[in-house]
Amino acid sequence: MNIEKVKSRENNQLTKLNKVRAKGNYKGYFFVLLTLIAIVNILDEVTSNLTVTVQSSFVTEFFVNNPFLGKFYTFQEGLALHSTVGVFTYVLGLITPFYKALADKWGRKPLFVLSTLGMAAGLLVIHLSTSYIMFLVGFAIISFFMGHDIQIIYILEEAPNKHRAKIYSFLKSFGILGVILIPTLRDILMGDDATRWRDIFLVPAILGFVAVLLVIVFAKDTKVFISERIEYLSRPYEERQAEKELQKQQKQAQRNQSGVSNGIKYIFSNKDTKMLIISHIIFDSAMPAIALYFESSMHKVGMSTSDITKALFMVPVVYATITFLSGFIADKLGRKVTVTGFSTTCVIGYSLFVAGVLLGWNPYLIGAFAGLYQGSYWIGRDYMNVMMTEKVPTDIRASVVGGEGLLVITGLVVGYALAVVGMIFFPIWWVCLAISVVAVSVAAVMFTLKVKETKGVNLDGIK
Repeated sequence: MNIEKVKSRENNQLTKLNKVRAKGNYKGYFFVLLTLIAIVNILDEVTSNLTVTVQSSFVTEFFVNNPFLGKFYTFQEGLALHSTVGVFTYVLGLITPFYKALADKWGRKPLFVLSTLGMAAGLLVIHLSTSYIMFLVGFAIISFFMGHDIQIIYILEEAPNKHRAKIYSFLKSFGILGVILIPTLRDILMGDDATRWRDIFLVPAILGFVAVLLVIVFAKDTKVFISERIEYLSRPYEERQAEKELQKQQKQAQRNQSGVSNGIKYIFSNKDTKMLIISHIIFDSAMPAIALYFESSMHKVGMSTSDITKALFMVPVVYATITFLSGFIADKLGRKVTVTGFSTTCVIGYSLFVAGVLLGWNPYLIGAFAGLYQGSYWIGRDYMNVMMTEKVPTDIRASVVGGEGLLVITGLVVGYALAVVGMIFFPIWWVCLAISVVAVSVAAVMFTLKVKETKGVNLDGIK
């Protein structure tokens, strides 16, 4: 690219950032920002869980009741085929980290807007879908944009250091509690008619488009990004380029140069971040078993649509409660205790969930155990993400988050493969229980022994 064009673009960005910093934040901005993050967290959590909670419905429609590729399938065969086809939509995940890394150059707000818009658009496509192919298009869109983590960076960069985990856990738990929207919509729009599963995608899609407008109007970029980016752009272009070349020659983490490749280099240049990412990869191999098949497990043992809805009411309640408590634990006892402790309750909760569906326990109790193991898993995973962000400099933080997202796909793919192959031969609940117990346990032990604590770290001071 022409150097003069690069300089001109950077000067324009520097001018805009200086104006934003000079103007400052309006009264009550932090509260407004937290509200916006809470709304988008609800959208993110609903988007992440919506297709899973109607999994048995669309698998039955597209594979069991209609011939796909010229053949009728049993439910578990159809589920395995959908899981196999669905893996290809996650190939987009290979692009996502590069997309996230743009937040280190463009700013946090543009990615916040685009990701929210993408989730809303994907939900709308699924609502309007008339075929499995159109459903997959919508599924691919939300797979790319959900879990973008930009709002997490907002929280970590704007919240006071000593209250960071509590604020994070409060907003996270609020978003999770919003997942109760799913069983509410199931109860109102589906009832016992599983064929009406598309109807529940419209309301969150509308919520997403409204959230986009609110973020555009009321949100600003983070103070940390603005300050760091101004400092970086204020230095002569030639000086910055010379520094990059020197650091490249010395094979060190390249400060002030964003990009996924640099984020990955930074992760593996340090023993602590390297052990964290290895633990995270193993932990993520349990994700398909943890997150994707609990509704199908309940359907497969004969639970009715209305009983499954009853169970789904309890999932976000338990999930949100323990997520809220996790912030106090993380700030008081540390991130490591949080990850290790909730990894343990994840294994216990999943074992009780499987026992409940097989023994015909009360659906609300089954849902509570589902909320316990799912909530515990995502708390452990989230604080692995939090610890990574608390170990890296601001100017490459989004790049490291992007690199982390790219690396953990390895574990995700292995987990998918094990689940798909396993469910062909064994009941889905035994397959998922075995995968999750082994992966979560191994990752938790490695993490506990090899990764250092980050509680109370000053993000501005990381160099």
